[in-house]
Amino acid sequence: MRFEQSSSAFRTELTRRVDQYFQGRSRHATGSAWAVGLLSLVLTAAGWAALVFLLLPWWLAVPLSLATGFCIAQVGFNVGHDAIHGALSSRRWVNALFSRSFDLMGASSRMWAWAHNAIHHTFTNVPGADHDLEPAGLLHLYKKPDAPWIVRFQHVYAWPLYGLTMLSWVFLKDFVQLQERPGKVTVRDVVDVVAGKLAHLTLWLVVPLLVSARPWWQIAMGYVLVMAATGFTAAVVFQLAHVVEGPALPSPDASGTLADDFFVHQLRTTANFAPGNALATALTGGLNHQVEHHLFPRVSHGHYPALAPIVEACAKEFGVPYHVNATFFSALASHARIIHGVARASAVENEISHAAA
Repeated sequence: MRFEQSSSAFRTELTRRVDQYFQGRSRHATGSAWAVGLLSLVLTAAGWAALVFLLLPWWLAVPLSLATGFCIAQVGFNVGHDAIHGALSSRRWVNALFSRSFDLMGASSRMWAWAHNAIHHTFTNVPGADHDLEPAGLLHLYKKPDAPWIVRFQHVYAWPLYGLTMLSWVFLKDFVQLQERPGKVTVRDVVDVVAGKLAHLTLWLVVPLLVSARPWWQIAMGYVLVMAATGFTAAVVFQLAHVVEGPALPSPDASGTLADDFFVHQLRTTANFAPGNALATALTGGLNHQVEHHLFPRVSHGHYPALAPIVEACAKEFGVPYHVNATFFSALASHARIIHGVARASAVENEISHAAA
């Protein structure tokens, strides 16, 4: 696939304005972004240590497991995500070091750099190409003609299914993407993925089994709770950027050409949520400003609140869509309507096919 044109007047003008903003400023992490990122790392380490070394009663251990999982998601949003994009620091080794936080949380930083940075950020919301639109299993994020009958109930089971996101990522997703990666898969690719999984499992299962006084089944249960909280948080935040009302699902023409240039395509397919909420920005690592992130992925999320009015004003001047949900909950409701709409469409198609048979 390719884009209709390599540039546009909108892209030229927006780039000029953003370059003007960065005169005398670094494009990398701001002091506040570093502070939030390091705090998420400290809170995650503290949660892990308390769960491993303290024999807490269940009524403390369960909420602490969920809170630790939530903090792991913050590490992914605030630290690993920026680092893998090369946006955290101007020093490559710093980005490489903090990228490994992804591996410790169970996701291969190497596979993410390909599937997310190279594929999702290029062919955003293109059905069949964007991996984020094609979750494994019974969740359909857009209408498909071959949807199984159970998809008519996905508006009910999607939410608990989001809790399985991280467990699927640890044990399945990265290995599937390793096989799907174009070109020859190298030994280094395989070693990198496997080593990351072993480091994750050692940290979250092997060490607790060796040093904790808890029985193995309690440790396993705690691990599942931690991963469920991480997966649910990550899945919901990422869905609110593209699988909501407004963003388009463009497909290429017969020659494989997409209608817009890269910048316009990103605005047509991406949405912000709660852009004026500083807490939302901190808790999502700026992923509530997905429009700005998709336009300038190598810029630290600490700059997105300042870039947002620049991008929005320029988009309005050039007649380019700028999708935004005012709050987190309005975005959540929009996503719920999308998956419910796909469920209803699936139910209708199944009824028609049965009637025809």
